[in-house]
Amino acid sequence: MKLTSQQVIEIVIALCAYFGVAFALNWFAPPRLRVLARYGTVVAGVALFFHGLDRYIDEHARAVDMAKVAIAMGAALCVFYETHREGMRRPIAERWKRFAGVALGVAAIIAYFNGFRFGYPKYYHRWDQFHYYMGAKYFPEMGYDGLYKCALIAQDELGLVTYTNEDTGRQVKLDMAKEVRHPDKKIRNLGGDNLLMPASEVLSTPEICKAHFSPERWDAFKADVQFFRTASDKGYWEDMQKDHGYNPPPVWTIMGKFWADLQPASTRYLQFLASFDIFYLLGMFAALYWAFGWRVFAVAAIFWGCQSSAPFYWTGGAFLRQDWLFYLVLSACLIRKRYFKLAGASMVYAGLLRIFPGLPVIGWLTVAGIHLVRHKRMAKSHVQVLIGGVLAAAVLIPVSMKVSGTDSYRQFYEHTLKVHDQTPLTNHMGLRVLVGHEPGTGVESGRMKYTKDTKLVDPFEVWKRMRNERYAKYRWIAYGIIAASLAGFVYVCRRVRSLWVAQCLAQIFVILLSQLTCYYYSFMILSAPLTRVKRQIEVPLFGLAALSQFIWITFNYNDDKYTVLTAVSLAFCYYLLWIFSGKTMPWARQPEPASEDGGKPTAQQA
Repeated sequence: MKLTSQQVIEIVIALCAYFGVAFALNWFAPPRLRVLARYGTVVAGVALFFHGLDRYIDEHARAVDMAKVAIAMGAALCVFYETHREGMRRPIAERWKRFAGVALGVAAIIAYFNGFRFGYPKYYHRWDQFHYYMGAKYFPEMGYDGLYKCALIAQDELGLVTYTNEDTGRQVKLDMAKEVRHPDKKIRNLGGDNLLMPASEVLSTPEICKAHFSPERWDAFKADVQFFRTASDKGYWEDMQKDHGYNPPPVWTIMGKFWADLQPASTRYLQFLASFDIFYLLGMFAALYWAFGWRVFAVAAIFWGCQSSAPFYWTGGAFLRQDWLFYLVLSACLIRKRYFKLAGASMVYAGLLRIFPGLPVIGWLTVAGIHLVRHKRMAKSHVQVLIGGVLAAAVLIPVSMKVSGTDSYRQFYEHTLKVHDQTPLTNHMGLRVLVGHEPGTGVESGRMKYTKDTKLVDPFEVWKRMRNERYAKYRWIAYGIIAASLAGFVYVCRRVRSLWVAQCLAQIFVILLSQLTCYYYSFMILSAPLTRVKRQIEVPLFGLAALSQFIWITFNYNDDKYTVLTAVSLAFCYYLLWIFSGKTMPWARQPEPASEDGGKPTAQQA
């Protein structure tokens, strides 16, 4: 970045104007409006900062990454300064700590959204919504395997189409049949080996899709395919059909199909669907503020907004991709506020939406099991959680079978758990990735850098095979790590009677027991509530966010990048267990109003 003299003058004038206005508002605003004015100046300052990045720095994405590092490290410095002042017996006023924490949290949330420079035209993620809107809407006809094949056949039937470009207003002609019949056209073989296959193998048998559609539904499907194709450029559209299809469990299809069926695909309607995740994220932070207070909210926002494993890039502007995260975090908040039945229902719903969010229930089961062994009875709160979870499952599973079909769970197992989950992806994270990745050079290492072969129909065929072979050879190491981790977790939980603490610690089992694409690692926001009882976790958590950005910037190849991100995430989870393994619990000096069983609080409850 090299600034001209005019740009330097512009920056200086803008900064002077900003600080002048901020000073005036702070000192001359009426007392009842002063707090609001301070937060207003913070929001304006953050907006001015990102406007400057957009105006003066060519590589906006890299600038935002460095801004995230600055926010996370700035938060850590604030904690150090707070500790320093406490050591001098000159503590900072609570209102200023709250102001700084919430301001940094808001800045991190804006950084997550790339300073509102989204990257997706008109704020809807065409790639993601093609899969989730179309997959849910036409699930009864296509199941988990038919999206790419049916889209191919529909495009072939559409042939030469004329449409109006929304940006230019001009009439455009497009020969869709010519595109799909190009000899190089490929799609992912979702119903077979999950590798790429020539499109010609599908076009010769159009009845494999059309037989499942009524004439009216087939016409609607073709219209939706035409919209997604004309809303995307050719290369982007073709790459969409090389992804890995529609994969959520049948329970997700309940709401997915409900909303997708209401309107045909259009820019306005897909923007409307994209807005749902914004409200889910706002609801998540509101729940954290409600249950744990401003400080946990700020810590959660700073970590979530600044980490690199789950950035906006992957799921921003998508359709119901943050619902599971909201309900997972909400379950911990509800436990904290003693709404046990609702907490159980929220956890079950999160698990049925994506399966892996149900793994932190291991924390609940461990605490409940230890209590049962010690007292020969279940705690009242544990029974209430169980009732809420069972009732939620009793409602959601039958409804999902009604919507998706009685065979939908078998299909989900065969496609998503048996095939898709066993197909390595370059942005996968988890213990399986750590075991299956071999550092080194040359083809024998199996790294993406050396094994990608564009001469093959699927350039990653060799990489996938070698990743699976290595994991199969060393899976006994994975089993040993899982067993040792479970033993250590039980050892830690023998002193933890709080369900929400155990749940947050149990996020480690998401890493150990599942292989997830990177954007699901937003689940690690569960680390933030733990700072409620272990304040010393704050700085390492901010450090993890900053470190993840440096890893993102440093490593060029996805398999290397996400292996390292998995390693530091898992190491941090072990750090959390170590912190909570001590004999003296800090919340013994900060008693809660009541224990989860309704009695007198103990030193082991939070």
